[in-house]
Amino acid sequence: MPLRVVIDTDIGDDIDDAFALALACLSPELEVVAVTTVYGQVHLRAQLAARLLGALGRDDIPVAAGSPNPLVGRGPATEPVYLEGLKGVEGRNANIAPLHAVDLLEKLISAGEVDVLITIGPLTNVALLLLKRPDLASRVKLVSMAGAYTMNLAEYNVRCDPEAAGVAFSAGCEKVLVGLDVTLKCQMTQDMLRGLEEGGEEYMRILSSYTRVWMAKSRHLPILHDPLAVAVAYAPHLVKLEPARVEVELAGRFTRGYTVVAGGEPNALFCRDVNAPGFLQLFAERVLKAS
Repeated sequence: MPLRVVIDTDIGDDIDDAFALALACLSPELEVVAVTTVYGQVHLRAQLAARLLGALGRDDIPVAAGSPNPLVGRGPATEPVYLEGLKGVEGRNANIAPLHAVDLLEKLISAGEVDVLITIGPLTNVALLLLKRPDLASRVKLVSMAGAYTMNLAEYNVRCDPEAAGVAFSAGCEKVLVGLDVTLKCQMTQDMLRGLEEGGEEYMRILSSYTRVWMAKSRHLPILHDPLAVAVAYAPHLVKLEPARVEVELAGRFTRGYTVVAGGEPNALFCRDVNAPGFLQLFAERVLKAS
C-alpha cells in the first residue's frame, strides 16, 4: 500500500518545491492526498501548485492555502519568484479548497487519512496544527526539509520561522529531518535540465516554464533540496540516518534559527549523508523519464 502523504510547501520561490511536488505525484510509493501552502502570498502559491497538479493529471488533489505569516512577525508581501511562469500555460487546475490549510490538515489527520506529512517550507502550518491539536502528533510521521546539522548557518525554512520549527521538533511524533548538509550534494546537471526542456509531457512544459523564470533570476542550476525529502519518505536507504536530539536556537543574536544537535534523549532522525548519484538517478527516471 502506498504511503498517504500531504505536501506542505512554499512553492514559488526556489524551484525545488515544484520538482518535489512532481516527484511525489510520479512516485507509486506515495498517494498524495492534499497539498498545503505556507509563508507569504499563500494564495498565489496555491495557484502555482494547482496548475502543476493539473498538468500532472492530479486535479483531484485538493490544495489549501495556509498561514502567510510566521508565528512571530510577518511574512513577505512580494509575489512568488516564478509566478509569471503561469502565463501562457493554460490547462486543468486542481481545486483550491475553501478550508484553511491547518483545518484541512486537522480534518485529514483526525480521520486517519494521512501517514506522513512532508514539509518543504517553513513549519508554520505544522506548528499551528500541533498547538491546536497536540493529540494529533502521535498520529502522523513528519519528514521535513529543514535545518543544517554539520554547517554553521541557519537553513532557510527554519530561519523563516524558528519558533514554528521549535514547536514541530519538540512534538511527540516520529521525525526525519533532511538538512542542507545533504541536499546541497543533489544538484541537477545541464543534461537533466535539457531533458526537461525536451520532454513532451504537459507537466514538463509547466516545470520548464517555472524553471526558465526562476533561472533568469537565480542564475544557477536547480538544487533538489525538497525532492530529496520526498524521496526519503519512501526510500530511506538513499540516506544515512542518525538519531539525535535536535533543538532550534531562538535567542541567539547571531545564531537565531540554527539547528543544534544537542545532548540528551533523541527526538528525531537527521540525515548524516546521502547517496547523491542514486537519488539523482531516481529523480531522473521518475520526473524526467530518463532511461
